[in-house]
Amino acid sequence: MANKVSPSFFVADSILFVGYSKRHAAYCKSVREAFEKRGTTVYPVNPGAGPYDVKVFASVQEVPAVPVLAVVITNKSRNMELLEALAAKGVKRVMFGSKISADASTLERCTALGMESAVVCPLQALGTGFHRFHGWLAGVPRV
Repeated sequence: MANKVSPSFFVADSILFVGYSKRHAAYCKSVREAFEKRGTTVYPVNPGAGPYDVKVFASVQEVPAVPVLAVVITNKSRNMELLEALAAKGVKRVMFGSKISADASTLERCTALGMESAVVCPLQALGTGFHRFHGWLAGVPRV
């Protein structure tokens, strides 16, 4: 299911980060900070109650901006409803953090809704150290 993505896939003025989790706080913070270091505004989304280290929106609809890119690290069981919300918001590209977040039907639905999609950990392109090394092995471009 891995697919090649161009460096431009990761570039956006703002992103939706769906699945920003307190359970995986260190990872989520690393992804958020990697985008922010590149000047990207990050809008974390999670319907669960906090506490979080930043403001987190309860739904995609609550986000005040229209980001072209969404990073999704949720369980794929919620994807069909989520993809409809992302498309309605105006999202053009969706990055699923792993195969846990996407399967073939998810990627097909993205295409049907007019959204580009990729299954890739954002830290493989934006991160450093082990994440970037793993990205290099996987052929993920450095952004």
